[in-house]
Amino acid sequence: MTYVGVDWASGLWVTVTLGDDISITTHPSILNVWHDYKTSAEAILVDIPIGLPESGTRACDRAAKSMLKDRSSTIFSVPGRDVVEIDDYCDAREANDDSLGSQSWWLFPRIREVDVFLQEVNGAINRIYESHPEVCFAALAGESLQSKNSEAGVDDRVALLKALDEDLHAEVREFVDERRDDAAWHHHISKGRIDDVVDAAVLAGTAAKIGLTERDSRADYPALPETGDRPPEDPMLDIPMEIVFPGGDVS
Repeated sequence: MTYVGVDWASGLWVTVTLGDDISITTHPSILNVWHDYKTSAEAILVDIPIGLPESGTRACDRAAKSMLKDRSSTIFSVPGRDVVEIDDYCDAREANDDSLGSQSWWLFPRIREVDVFLQEVNGAINRIYESHPEVCFAALAGESLQSKNSEAGVDDRVALLKALDEDLHAEVREFVDERRDDAAWHHHISKGRIDDVVDAAVLAGTAAKIGLTERDSRADYPALPETGDRPPEDPMLDIPMEIVFPGGDVS
């Protein structure tokens, strides 16, 4: 079985594939990711919001912020589709009650890319899920971690991959060490994108750990918000707005 983790890295999508072999590479668009893995992947986890509310914020984002506590700023509060589709920052901010962070704004093109892709490509919605690396790492560690903007922060996250898959851990550990030593530029993945590779890896490992497969309303897998009821659905995509993670409690 093959599982794919995908993370946006300032100009391209970094992908980590976990199956009979482990690969680390990049793609220019989410369509290219789907083209390469649509026949082989059991599931694809993407670090991008999937599903947009009609108004207000998403319950899954609120749950993720609560889970991460002092690291809650890593979670973007995603506004409705009518705001995300606006091309001008000032207009979007006004439509969002005069509140819109610059990080959220720069994420809008990627949200739109994935949203339109899922609307237009038959079958993609059945195997592409949303996740968030910091939520996954916090669940594995039992607590939120220090910033990944340091070697220690990256190393802490790489170590946690062992709980998901030892081969995945070994491959990513080797990759990180090589890039830190300024190894030759390869597949557009430079030293500055080490953390994006680690993030994509935890998504692939998470999908494998929980045995994520084709979307089914009866399927049971850990996801935020953790309630007894099915989370609210996106009316356009007709899927629950949720953040998949490997399970576990964060103290």
